[in-house]
Amino acid sequence: MMGADVRIDDDFELAVAEGMAFKTLYVRVEDAETGHSEISADALRKEAVTGSVDAQIGWARRLLHGHGVERDREAAFRWFTIAARSGDPEALNMVGRCYELGWGVPLDLHEAAEWFGKAAAKGHAWAEFNLASLYAQGRGVPHNEKKAVTLLVRSARRGNPKAMNMLGRFREGSDVPRRRVRSAALWSRWAAERGCFRGQFHHGRFLVAAGRIGDGIHWFRTSLAHAPADFRREALNVLGTHDHPELRAFVLREMSGEQGGSK
Repeated sequence: MMGADVRIDDDFELAVAEGMAFKTLYVRVEDAETGHSEISADALRKEAVTGSVDAQIGWARRLLHGHGVERDREAAFRWFTIAARSGDPEALNMVGRCYELGWGVPLDLHEAAEWFGKAAAKGHAWAEFNLASLYAQGRGVPHNEKKAVTLLVRSARRGNPKAMNMLGRFREGSDVPRRRVRSAALWSRWAAERGCFRGQFHHGRFLVAAGRIGDGIHWFRTSLAHAPADFRREALNVLGTHDHPELRAFVLREMSGEQGGSK
């Protein structure tokens, strides 16, 4: 269980082993504050009060995470809602996040989906990703992989590497008829090249399966260098059971480095 103060930039997927297959778990964490970091809290609040939508969103984020101010998630939700009255897609998405995670308002996944839908209709890549995640899991909306994939494609085309990674997972293992292993490998590669640590790990898997062990290890190393501790631990457990000696040796080196760093 993560502590209340743990923050990671956005959603992440934790791959765990089921034999040599892979199961996908979705873990939700807080959005980090973006923008307005150079403005004092008082100045930002004044801009928000005078009607600047960008300032309202920035002020809400500070209240949400307690950046330079006392954390107040109920107030954050109110400010996101005020900003959303303008129709700003980022504000609409953040109201959805509040409902999805119970930030300052009772958790309501159906309501979250409604707000994500409003933002997605305006072309907001993260709202498309968030709504796709709900459809993929049947949370707040009926389970619908086809809708999830459609939204993920839209998000990925806007440059969202995590959507690219999720498309790779769908193409490889879902029941969507159009899935293709080649397509899965391409989406994973594109996610990897854009810095998604999950995509980097899965791209490594595809390379290893193609016999390119050294290239696969390169991408595993790249992924693990900036992946969260839980993901790193599970990834090493998966790779440690592989029948290729180079991969098992790679795991031993990585684990030895961890032990050395903890001394």
